[in-house]
Amino acid sequence: MPSQPPLPPLLTPYLSSQPESSLTLVSSILGATSNWLVLRFLHASLSASSNSNASFGLEESHNGSKKKVVLVSFLRSWEFWRAEAKRLGLDLARLAGQKQFAFVDGLSELFCAPQAETAATIAPPNAGSPARTTLPLRPQPGAVPGRGPSSVAPVPNNSYAARSQSELGIAKKLHFSGRGIGALDALERDIALVIQQQRSTMDDSDELLLIIDQPDFLLAATGPVMGIGATEMAEWLSALQQNVHATIVTLAADSPLIHNASTSGNQMAAPVESEHAAFAISLAHRARSVMQLRTLETGAARDVSGVLRISRGGGADDSLDERELLYYIQRDGGVTVFGRGES
Repeated sequence: MPSQPPLPPLLTPYLSSQPESSLTLVSSILGATSNWLVLRFLHASLSASSNSNASFGLEESHNGSKKKVVLVSFLRSWEFWRAEAKRLGLDLARLAGQKQFAFVDGLSELFCAPQAETAATIAPPNAGSPARTTLPLRPQPGAVPGRGPSSVAPVPNNSYAARSQSELGIAKKLHFSGRGIGALDALERDIALVIQQQRSTMDDSDELLLIIDQPDFLLAATGPVMGIGATEMAEWLSALQQNVHATIVTLAADSPLIHNASTSGNQMAAPVESEHAAFAISLAHRARSVMQLRTLETGAARDVSGVLRISRGGGADDSLDERELLYYIQRDGGVTVFGRGES
């Protein structure tokens, strides 16, 4: 267990509650990633730490409501989030089984054919049908290995993928197919289905938080050549926001992606740079708060991992307290957050 509290006191006001319909933008760079901050958002929502009698979000919080989370990750796997959350005392697999948490995998099979379809096409294709080039299914991570040949029971092909995902705690694996808005609409429907499944067990006072981790990966992997740009991505995200209480989005803000697109000169910015910058700026204008993670300008330090700047976005009100903090990530997963000049 980490030696420091899972929720640093200076961050608790920003993590524990998000206003209705609000958007929080978390930007990161290569040397200052956002996963530790997303984990703290998860802990703040699922552990119900504001009430000593509440545990893992299963009991009512101080305002009589429960919080649930849907995490959509395009850059980090289920196993990563499960292992890192466990270090903070959160059992995401158990929470998923109790309908308090849902994980949508936007990484492992995003540009692969759905497994249900793949399993169904292992047999030779019907006469007159075009030959398929999909690979046979591989065992899923986390599956319990057999104890011998006789212990392996046959499983119907059409149920293998669904069963494996359930065992892993994955609510849905996203698959990108097609072009433009139609392809994004299909992803939206898949995510919205998971959201509705969570909402079906909620009371009117309960809150559902949507966290979308690095959707800029999807933008970079597709782009204008496939009919997807900053405008389409912003509209896709806005549609998902309509289904939840609040939304948190993480994306990269490295200098080549943001500043090259706005730098004047003879060299034109690459499409991935200009679209990424436009997407990031549009989200910042809509966000209530922008949480920027970066490294120290003076270089690496033994007791400081990076800087966290919390500022108001275009959709903020005067109640948000802007400030700049330093943080230090320990080997055991604990994080210390402090102001400049503090030890």
